Amino acid sequence: MDHLERRPLVGRAAELARLEEVAAQAKTAFRLVEVVGEPGTGKTRLLGEFTSKRLVLKGRAVEQEREAPFAPLVDALVDRVDAGLASRLSEAETQLLASAFPVLEGTAQEAVVKPRLYRAMRSLLRELAPATVVLDDVHWADEATIELVDYLVRHPLPAPMLLVLAYRPHQVSFRLSRALADQAVKIELGPLSKADVDQLLGPTVSPHARNRLYEESGGNPFYLDTLARELPESARATLAGELAGLGTTEALVAKAAAVAGESFEPSVIAHVAEVSEQAVLQAFDDLVARDVLREVEGSGRFRFRHGVLRQVAYDGAAAGWRHGAHTRIAAYLAKVGAPATRRAEHVVRSAKYGDVEAKDTLVTAARAIATNQPAKAASWYEAARQLATEDDVDIRTELAFCHGVSGRIMPALEMFGAALKTMPEDHESRAPAAAFAALLAHLRGEHDWARLLLTSELNRQPEAPPLRLQLVLDAAMKGEARTAKPFLDAAPDDDRNRWTVPFAALNAYVKTVEGNRFDAVKAVNDAARMVDASDDDEFLTWLPAIHMLSWAEVLIGQHRLALRHFTKAVDLARDNGHLYFLPQLLHGLSFAYVVAGRTADGLAAVEEALESMHPQAGIRGALLGVWCQLQSWRGQHATAVRAGRRAIAAIGDAHPPLASLARNQLLLAQVHAGNHAKAVEEIREHLPKIDPYTRLASCCLLAKADTAHAKHWAEEADRLADGRLDVDVVFRDMAAAYADNDADKALNAAAAAERIGMPLWEATARLHAGTCLARDGRRDEALRELQAAAAMFNVCEASELHATAVREQRRLGVRVPHTGALANTLSPRELDVAELVCAGSTNQQIAEKLVLSVRTVETHLTHIFAKLGVTNRAGVARVLASQNED
Repeated sequence: MDHLERRPLVGRAAELARLEEVAAQAKTAFRLVEVVGEPGTGKTRLLGEFTSKRLVLKGRAVEQEREAPFAPLVDALVDRVDAGLASRLSEAETQLLASAFPVLEGTAQEAVVKPRLYRAMRSLLRELAPATVVLDDVHWADEATIELVDYLVRHPLPAPMLLVLAYRPHQVSFRLSRALADQAVKIELGPLSKADVDQLLGPTVSPHARNRLYEESGGNPFYLDTLARELPESARATLAGELAGLGTTEALVAKAAAVAGESFEPSVIAHVAEVSEQAVLQAFDDLVARDVLREVEGSGRFRFRHGVLRQVAYDGAAAGWRHGAHTRIAAYLAKVGAPATRRAEHVVRSAKYGDVEAKDTLVTAARAIATNQPAKAASWYEAARQLATEDDVDIRTELAFCHGVSGRIMPALEMFGAALKTMPEDHESRAPAAAFAALLAHLRGEHDWARLLLTSELNRQPEAPPLRLQLVLDAAMKGEARTAKPFLDAAPDDDRNRWTVPFAALNAYVKTVEGNRFDAVKAVNDAARMVDASDDDEFLTWLPAIHMLSWAEVLIGQHRLALRHFTKAVDLARDNGHLYFLPQLLHGLSFAYVVAGRTADGLAAVEEALESMHPQAGIRGALLGVWCQLQSWRGQHATAVRAGRRAIAAIGDAHPPLASLARNQLLLAQVHAGNHAKAVEEIREHLPKIDPYTRLASCCLLAKADTAHAKHWAEEADRLADGRLDVDVVFRDMAAAYADNDADKALNAAAAAERIGMPLWEATARLHAGTCLARDGRRDEALRELQAAAAMFNVCEASELHATAVREQRRLGVRVPHTGALANTLSPRELDVAELVCAGSTNQQIAEKLVLSVRTVETHLTHIFAKLGVTNRAGVARVLASQNED
């Protein structure tokens, strides 16, 4: 815990304040406080912060001293009890206390009457007053200490003293908890909040990693630190010490339980430990009392308090014993007919080379979980291969699929290559294996090899749907969709054919990028309905095709539908370990977040993709392009321009659609930064190569940047736009509004953006309309549009554009309120969150009011805490209250 204790105290400000409050009361009277929390929640850390500011008498109960009377109290008082203090006690009291404090030099009475002893200890405490006594780990306290506390509850000290008792609720004596129930101030330490964990781990840990650690630790500070540092020796020693105090049978049962799995029933443990079930139940009583194990409510099963403790118990068992234990449990589970997935964990740790039954168990188990846990399935397939006496092409192929899906692309490609060399041409797995290998090669940037593999295999199996589908997908991702049309013309359209959904999705994309986008709307919506009717496993199977469909939805302005599909794809891919395509999906999701104005969520998605994975250069460049776009809207111009240039360099010429998008994103950054001449210069020569949709968006921006030729760009936008699509109307009418300073055109664009969920562009249009209306003397109308623009920019965290909208209102003589000096400390969005916190809103309520995700609200709170120098919501309220008073 040393490492954790060096950190600032996070998330316990309210508890510390309550402790300080009771300490102030104890200056004139006796007060009792109980600090309650599960292991690792920071009881000792809280007490350390409290005692660092005052002189206290500190003691700790130790399990090994449970037979010594008043052990924690003696530990706390031993340095204060001396002959001088003894002189203030009666001779009888001195004699009674001599057994606990030999320094008193009394003759300890052989037959002590307990009430008299407790009265003597009470007298001793009275003579020490005023004082603060802190006793930690009281769940290990001896019986005499517990009875003394009970006595002090019934006979409070007539002197100023604070007695603080810290303990674990699952292990404390019932008598002690009952005695304290009505008389002590109870301070409970629960898990840290998500915002607390973000603050504790700091910005050096990525948002995705912070979320994972928060979930795995349950918000427990000790386990959080342990997981973040991969079980440091100090944490291992702490937990091993907890297990070291177990009796022989209890220690054996704990090790057997660690081998058994995450949860277990007594009968299994009896077989593993080779003891009677009655002995196991008796050991469970002790292990539950010590809070090593806990009951799984309503199941008759048990589990370790935390997975980290289980790991320490497992590592503490001898390697040879563990092997035998896994062998015994595997045999027992086979005997009772347990499924292969439950037996596999034990078979993999105990089977011998040539064991055909063990190999079959592992293969059966791997097949059962391959869709939802491909990485674990791969480990079982690999173990099965190690047991087999001959190479099995089916196992090799299935292992390659699992490696590929879980993101281990190079091992997968090597295995697919070896498998295809020996696999018969009519083997049912040959076409799917070749198609998936080609997709993985494409993701690595090996486009020529991928195309060669596909065409070679198509010569063998020209009608194989997996190969035809992958050829279309390959062409679509390279920006050569037109070459795939012949394969789409022969695509299945029977609802009972499993290939209908992905072909429909890709057909919709190809129609969108190669034909009239309005005519493609029906194909897109039909494919979307098929996708929505698919179950999660089918959705996972067709992730790349659904990804392309989602981009088609973006291109026709179905932004809400695209966001829903991108979100579902990312959630399913992440939750089921389908990491091979996750960077591409996160790119799409982050772009959809930009369109929806959710800039903080967009940044988090890009960060996850860039920090948690190692995507191929093309998609890395695409992610940098979205980063450029996000930072530009948020007013971080230098960062945005730098990211845009890096994006274009990383993408190169290999991915024309991605390169077009990145150039448009850099153009946006340059325009927002006011670098108009540079913006025009950098994109003009590339415009003919850019696809029509992105060229339309670029013409809109150029109409603002290139004022000398604004009418030309507006005319070009009008030529490219399809007035039947709202997304085109947004860019067409904004280009015209820039060229002619036309408020009505800007308002048309705003209305279209509102219909399809483009709040940043809607706010941009309203800002332009407001300035035009103000110029024309239409003050009231101008203010209405400027206020709407400011509110939307605020929600989207576009701080500089928000400031521009506010400035335009002030030019019209309107005083826009802000919260004192905090306006210079917090962003506009953070101010909104802070004010709702003061109003008592929960994170969920704040999210609903501001149209944000709960995760974004938590991120804002973390930033607010750091900027204001507070650690909880109450601190935010105090700071805002003081600002308002000023």
